[in-house]
Amino acid sequence: MRNPPQAVKYPDPDDCTLKFQAHKKQFRLPFYLVCDFESFLSHVDDDDDVSYNRPTRLIDEHRVCGFACHRVTDIVEYQTDPVVYSGPDPMSVFYDHVMCESKIIGEIL
Repeated sequence: MRNPPQAVKYPDPDDCTLKFQAHKKQFRLPFYLVCDFESFLSHVDDDDDVSYNRPTRLIDEHRVCGFACHRVTDIVEYQTDPVVYSGPDPMSVFYDHVMCESKIIGEIL
């Protein structure tokens, strides 16, 4: 009885809804690459570094074993299937593939 009754008043949903307005800023170019790397954890033999002064100790590291890369565009004639690679030296192959895609997209634009 000490406090008077309270009424909950909610804001109008149309006035307080965040809406995206800058649709022209979504994609600056009609092409982009979607890439995914596959890796596995391998144990790091850290016998040479016996220093325990570090706050963390390296146990495992990721070793890249493959990738997938897909060119995405709304232009139908330039759509391609994803490129999937798993083999020796995947980072060099990935770099070469991205540079090739960059050259092709540059020629299209």
